[in-house]
Amino acid sequence: MAVSSPVQDCPPHLFSRDRAAGTLALMLGVGSHAINGFVTTAVLPDIIRDLGGQDRAFWVFSSFEMMAILAGCLTGAVKVRFGARRPFLLATSLLAFGSTLAGLSGSLEGLIAGRAFQGFGEGMIIALCYGLIPDLFPNHAAPRVFALLSGVWALAAGIGPVSAGLLSELWSWRAAFLVNIPLVLLLFVLMNTALPAASAAARSGHNPTQSTGSNRFVLRLLLLVASIYFLTVIGEAHTPVRLTLTILAGLIAATILLKIDANSVRSLFPKEAFRLETLIGLGTWIVFLTSVVAAVRAIFVTTFGQVYWDMSVTEASYVAAGLAFSWTVFSWVSARAPSRKREMTYLVTGPVLIAIGLAMTAYSLETRSLTLFALAAIVAGAGHGLSSQILMRSLMYTAKGQEQNLVSSILPTISSAGIAIGGGLTGLIAIQTGLITPGAESLLTKAVIAQSGPSVFYTNAFLMLVPASAMLVLRRRLIHAESGEVKAD
Repeated sequence: MAVSSPVQDCPPHLFSRDRAAGTLALMLGVGSHAINGFVTTAVLPDIIRDLGGQDRAFWVFSSFEMMAILAGCLTGAVKVRFGARRPFLLATSLLAFGSTLAGLSGSLEGLIAGRAFQGFGEGMIIALCYGLIPDLFPNHAAPRVFALLSGVWALAAGIGPVSAGLLSELWSWRAAFLVNIPLVLLLFVLMNTALPAASAAARSGHNPTQSTGSNRFVLRLLLLVASIYFLTVIGEAHTPVRLTLTILAGLIAATILLKIDANSVRSLFPKEAFRLETLIGLGTWIVFLTSVVAAVRAIFVTTFGQVYWDMSVTEASYVAAGLAFSWTVFSWVSARAPSRKREMTYLVTGPVLIAIGLAMTAYSLETRSLTLFALAAIVAGAGHGLSSQILMRSLMYTAKGQEQNLVSSILPTISSAGIAIGGGLTGLIAIQTGLITPGAESLLTKAVIAQSGPSVFYTNAFLMLVPASAMLVLRRRLIHAESGEVKAD
């Protein structure tokens, strides 16, 4: 077991001479991905006013997410074969091209195409960033890396809406996309400084083309595209039957894909992914299910703030961003855990706090308490901050050899896929509870939120108990694995 106690050694400084370029590149890569989401959401009304296409606005986001998930699923295998530098060249080039196309487009179709290129580039970049953490930093420095990256997310949540407004006022919504160009150039320079030119396999003399067995790459790619398509067009399914069938089709395609991939020579996914009997398999399920449940906040919290408490878009955004700020603070608390035993306590406490935060949101809607509504975001953020980096670090550093590349790269993609499916599941719950009426074009009202809003959040709080219970099992497996290695040493 490679995961060590936090008190083992003094972690190296993240901005030391030999690590500064890598640390800055990770910050810029994660920050670019985070702030692009906030900025695009903020400028969408201006885009629609300028280019039209209200009925296709869904694809401004879905084209990005679809391609980001596709890229994230492929990146681990690409990194194993080619190393990280060449994929970063491709990713930054695609992001620059997509940003230019989106920023200069005279039609919504062109903008959507640009967003697709952006998504593929960003999906590769975020997967490479997480995949590089074990390459660039020893395991006892990883808590500080994750805490730093959480701070980048919080900073993006804080400056995203404001920067979008300033860019729109000083020029137009197009600046929100074109501003990526200099950032992409800087990211490329940093990564070329921090990364070796060859892959680990090439440096060790291993030639993956010498392996024997079945590959079936085209079939796996088709299944991957099909599963991603179904899981990202969930938002276009407006009836319970269509929504359920869309989710099932996506899950069936993904299940077949994983079974074929597990027997392939060059796997796209970790061999143990989603296998409940293994440590990594259970961990990937926890990441996925936590994201599924957390999607309810992304979908409804800002809207509820605007409608139920008459807040402005900016005010509601900052109330929702309380989760990101809290996540960062408690990531730093988690990173400074004095012992591995304390880390294990944080690991199982986090999901419970997320469930409590969701239940608090439901109760705040019942009592019309804005204070409790805002506090619920902080509690949920504390849960994510305490447990997420310990979970991801444990999975990354438990995997060995090429599996470590696949595990590290796929984790953010699993989270994105979980949010996509969670959006569909939340929509289905919202329909069943009466919060949303299929086919209705009217916006949510205070009366509807008061009547049905609590049920949606209570239901998700209850569902959160599934990954919370699974985390207890994972904790026991981690302790057993680590104690076994100590005895072996």
